[in-house]
Amino acid sequence: MINVTALMRTNPTTVSPEMSVQNLESLFLSSGFTGFPVVEDERLVGVVSRSDIVRSLLTERSRAEQTSSFYASMGPETSSAETESLDAIAAQVGVRLAHMKVEDVMIRNVVRIESSESIQSVAKLMRDGHLHRLPVVEGDRLIGLITSMDLVGAVAEGRLAEANAETLLGPTVES
Repeated sequence: MINVTALMRTNPTTVSPEMSVQNLESLFLSSGFTGFPVVEDERLVGVVSRSDIVRSLLTERSRAEQTSSFYASMGPETSSAETESLDAIAAQVGVRLAHMKVEDVMIRNVVRIESSESIQSVAKLMRDGHLHRLPVVEGDRLIGLITSMDLVGAVAEGRLAEANAETLLGPTVES
């Protein structure tokens, strides 16, 4: 049985809970990744993805639309007439998001796996939980990351089929 350490990425890119959402967006663009583990003092404290930012944006907008007075305390230059328009609401949501940090949008209840887990159990966990990445930990310390694309790549390259054949048949001997 092949375990997660055979496919996981070691030393994955991580972000701090104190990083601004603006810097996080830049990192998404420059790296091509869609999510990162959030680490503080070498401990895994969360995960953050592009969809977390979108969810925060939608929550902020909904909150602003439901109670336009929500943003009135943002500054004296915002009148109640201005907050009634969707344009003004969108602008105020943008102001709010500009001041957000990763800790404001990250998922804190992280689904994580230990390095001894099998690839099959990882794949089932990803499928059942609709997850695209799983942090690999030893205790609370992040040691790696496995993504759905890591699994797809291993299947496409035949690495999992070879590992399963060896498990079932034993090591093959070249003649």
